[in-house]
Amino acid sequence: MNKIAAVTICSINYIAKALVLVDSYREHHPDHSFYLVLVDRKCEIDIGRPGVQVIWVEDLPIPGLRKHAMAFDVIEFNTNVKPTALLHLLETHEGALYLDPDMKIYAPLAPVFASLDDGASVVVVPHSNTPVLDGKKPDDLELLKFGGFNLGFVAVSACDEGQAFLHWWSERCLQHGFYEPQLGLAVDQKWVILAPCYFPNTAIVHDVGLNVAFWNLHERKLSNVAGTWMVNGSTPLRFIHFSSFDPNAPDTVANKQTRFAPGSRPDFALLARAYAAELLANASNTYASRPYGFDYFDDGTYVTPALRRFYAGLRNDVFKEVENPFAAESPVLKFARRNGLLVKGNARSKRHIFRDMGAYSLPMKIIFKMLRVALFLVGPERYFNLMRYLAHVSSLRNQVEMFGKIK
Repeated sequence: MNKIAAVTICSINYIAKALVLVDSYREHHPDHSFYLVLVDRKCEIDIGRPGVQVIWVEDLPIPGLRKHAMAFDVIEFNTNVKPTALLHLLETHEGALYLDPDMKIYAPLAPVFASLDDGASVVVVPHSNTPVLDGKKPDDLELLKFGGFNLGFVAVSACDEGQAFLHWWSERCLQHGFYEPQLGLAVDQKWVILAPCYFPNTAIVHDVGLNVAFWNLHERKLSNVAGTWMVNGSTPLRFIHFSSFDPNAPDTVANKQTRFAPGSRPDFALLARAYAAELLANASNTYASRPYGFDYFDDGTYVTPALRRFYAGLRNDVFKEVENPFAAESPVLKFARRNGLLVKGNARSKRHIFRDMGAYSLPMKIIFKMLRVALFLVGPERYFNLMRYLAHVSSLRNQVEMFGKIK
């Protein structure tokens, strides 16, 4: 068997980011195999990196793949096939590691491989090594929603326990890997907080040079010492996770954080600007403008986010026998038409984040007025229980009873 394989997973529109990772990883680990799993509809494509093996998600051993592609959105599906991809690589390698495509490697990942050599079955790294609760995002409260470990990185040994971990994790992801933090779900990440309980040879590596990102910059300072990038003056910088990064505004650190104002981290900005330049150099309309293939039925009809969630709530019951939910005349498309779950003009939806809520101040004021009326009408105790129930049905998967008996 070969020694180590690395893999990243993305859809076609993310290839430019993946190529920066590929180049930087191979520079520091030239003897490792590298794989790119593309989560999209299969087509002819040349990534321009000889030696990097491309695997289409359709070629991974995932039973009922199209059912999962319909149930999960693009981010969920990309993360939820991760365990299967790693299992596939362990058939021919002694160890495998996954890295998110929005990463760059700056030094060999020696602590990771040392842990595998010492008998670890699984290697993970925490989001942060020190607590923070300062009213800014992300903090300890956010990590309770999204998990203590960042699964943008994970390494696994081909030992029995490592493979058992991947089978367990894969089953959880493909059945329950939704992004619904209100229900305690955060795609693939939350499951792995249980891994040290179930798989005792899980290693938690606290090396501050690993997985530097906006969620741990409060504890990590970057500096260049004699031509080598260091963290906190003593540990080599091994990789940065440029999560939520905008290459057109590298000084902002990340869009999903509020701790660091633009320009307040000049140490990070130096590397961020260089990374942005690499992304832009790799950018290509061939990749970036390509719509996600599993966002559409076979006839080109757009799959709305609402339809996905309702399908996910019905897939093991009403749609159990539907092998290809994307088919042009499938029961899923007929259900969508009958219940008003398609959009006029076939326009794709924008994926909103909490920062976008400011644009909806008037609708939010109206909602709060309606809630105030509801409180007055039902009283405080019934209102309290109503809000608890609304938290449950805030997942569209838990609203499918509204459709009655579906034929």
